[in-house]
Amino acid sequence: MSQHIRKLDSNVSERLKSQACTVSLASAVREIVQNSVDAHATTIDVMIDLPNLSFAVYDDGIGLTRSDLNILATQNYTSKIRKMNDLVTMKTYGYRGDALYSISNVSNLFVCSKKKDYNSAWMRKFPSKSVMLSENTILPIDPFWKICAWSRTKSGTVVIVEDMLYNLPVRRRILKEEPPFKTFNTIKADMLQILVMHPMISLNVQYTDKLRINTEVLFRSKNITEGLTKHQQMSQVLRNVFGAIIPPDMLKKVSLKFNEYQIEGIISKMPVRLKDLQFIYINGRRYADSAFQGYVDSLFQAQDFGEKGMSLLKTKSVGKPYRSHPVFILDVRCPQTIDDLLQDPAKKIVKPSHIRTIEPLIVKTIRSFLTFQGYLTPDKSDSSFEIVNCSQKTATLPDSRIQISKRNQVLNSKMKIARINSYIGKPVVNGCRINNSTINYEKIKNIRIDGQKSRLRNKLSSRPYDSGFTEDYDSIGKTITDFSISRSVLAKYEVINQVDKKFILIRCLDQSIHNCPLLVLVDQHACDERIRLEELFYSLLTEVVTGTFVARDLKDCCIEVDRTEADLFKHYQSEFKKWGIGYETIEGTMETSLLEIKTLPEMLTSKYNGDKDYLKMVLLQHAHDLKDFKKLPMDLSHFENYTSVDKLYWWKYSSCVPTVFHEILNSKACRSAVMFGDELTRQECIILISKLSRCHNPFECAHGRPSMVPIAELK
Repeated sequence: MSQHIRKLDSNVSERLKSQACTVSLASAVREIVQNSVDAHATTIDVMIDLPNLSFAVYDDGIGLTRSDLNILATQNYTSKIRKMNDLVTMKTYGYRGDALYSISNVSNLFVCSKKKDYNSAWMRKFPSKSVMLSENTILPIDPFWKICAWSRTKSGTVVIVEDMLYNLPVRRRILKEEPPFKTFNTIKADMLQILVMHPMISLNVQYTDKLRINTEVLFRSKNITEGLTKHQQMSQVLRNVFGAIIPPDMLKKVSLKFNEYQIEGIISKMPVRLKDLQFIYINGRRYADSAFQGYVDSLFQAQDFGEKGMSLLKTKSVGKPYRSHPVFILDVRCPQTIDDLLQDPAKKIVKPSHIRTIEPLIVKTIRSFLTFQGYLTPDKSDSSFEIVNCSQKTATLPDSRIQISKRNQVLNSKMKIARINSYIGKPVVNGCRINNSTINYEKIKNIRIDGQKSRLRNKLSSRPYDSGFTEDYDSIGKTITDFSISRSVLAKYEVINQVDKKFILIRCLDQSIHNCPLLVLVDQHACDERIRLEELFYSLLTEVVTGTFVARDLKDCCIEVDRTEADLFKHYQSEFKKWGIGYETIEGTMETSLLEIKTLPEMLTSKYNGDKDYLKMVLLQHAHDLKDFKKLPMDLSHFENYTSVDKLYWWKYSSCVPTVFHEILNSKACRSAVMFGDELTRQECIILISKLSRCHNPFECAHGRPSMVPIAELK
């Protein structure tokens, strides 16, 4: 290795720059389609060959002259702007002159174009110069791609990108291993952004299989007329791109205007399982602040948005094991600034220049919608600003009527315990009282900062169960007395007796943490529930590992899903099979497909009991959990020669178990456990505590409530 600093070889630097700008096939498709829109195309066709990382874009835009084609894809050459101030009034997507340059450096790029009223078309295989296209011309591209001749009065451009990242083999391999549905969903989101701003464009996206024999339509957006309102166009575009994910009559129009700022959009009156259908655009560019997006979603969650639909299901669930989210598109128009355009290579906006005005207006729009739909009462919607902890993704509404009871004990799943003195009065945030005032940016900013600090605190304070848990709870000036508890409580103990037919009193003799013995009160129901739950999980995972999982055949069980959901189920079909859930996807219309359920495990069959809405909900939940890495795939490969289950550490695989199985096992453990009021002998108490001491997580019941609490130190 050279010890001197030298300039990188031009070929090396070009590859590195191109990899940074063109990170995926989806981003390359977005850049080319945006170029077509900038060229005033009214019809755009996209063909994707995902296995070979290739695609083609056909448009009827204004086309290119021969001279322009020869300098196309030269870095920083563009027809969009001439000087920096042009950005303020710019109406196009592109302006840097970087996209085609980057793509041409990591792929085989071919462009063919014709201007209106020109006699001939010209083509160029990069980096060569352009040549005239004629009937006898041999095209330097794969025969799969078709180039049709234009008539004299027509214009248009064809861009073909083949073998993306061919000169970056590691990055190419990673890209090819990405699940197809993720690439397609990214393309859909990018195309939706274009169609929301340009709904009259006819956009058709197709893809082919590995052998290039069969071609499928990813989506097709057309037939949107000028007679439709802006909100009707948004609703139709959403349906065209993502399918029948939500009925059109369930999308509510929202609008707000304040001086030079205007918000128009649609919000769903019913939730969906997919969180990815939440879009905020600022002057046509996507707003990509994940913290603010999470906060907006939390506004809905704080009002139990979608719980009404859950109550209509015949099959009931305990607690809230299944998540749901609103669908919304918000188009924000405001004065354009240069800073907004220079923030991200993908043309997204990370921090708008007008953030102090835009974010409060968006919040006001959401709150007005929730008020109109009955989730917020008018007096609450006009009261002080919500207190949000971004790290927990929840929002709470301050209410002076809520009083904290004196010496209330607070415990959570990590066995934190505190005594909290009573506090009556107006809500306080960071030591400052909140008055009834209008929403302002500073409050949102402080909330975001507090959320970031909270996330960092949680990471620094997280510890495994075999160590003590102590954490102060000091958010609104309460006086705290701290306790701690650890597994050592159950390492050396003495059972005293049952108390009030509800609790078991034990004395902790271990003094490694405390200088004196502890008296600990154990909830007898939570104790037995935890024991039974871990036994049920062990039994379930043993059956999965040994292949003895019992599944029941089903007949005539078909569930309607949209095309996006169908793609998700196709990808995770083998993963569902491991849990006894067998199905086939049946292609339907452009908007919907059918999921034919073939088999279900015995425990889920009993729970499902013919309720298809419930079954669809729990299956979608697991599919989205897998997609979002909230659940991990169950890897059975290292169990092929597994003969003994005595050393099966079930807790290592609990993150693989579908949420619905957690719900069923929690319910079974709860119903079969010792109840309050059941009288226990001292010997039965000893047996229970002995079993609890061998549990992996003895501190929680099946539903996350604490199973024990220290009550006194014996000094």
